[in-house]
Amino acid sequence: MGRNQGRTDDNIETIKKRFKVFKDESMPVVAWYEKLGKVAKISADRDVDDVYTDVKAAFTKMMY
Repeated sequence: MGRNQGRTDDNIETIKKRFKVFKDESMPVVAWYEKLGKVAKISADRDVDDVYTDVKAAFTKMMY
């Protein structure tokens, strides 16, 4: 919202609908891969270098 690009679907109801579709269609895939041990949950609300370190460690762990 507030992108000022003239889209008629820039409204709260459309955003809620898109989020619901994301949850309904994407989260089961994430759950499937989580059961296989192929998902790493990393908090991204920290310093960028700390996030990078954790992401790099997660990928390294999954490769071996």
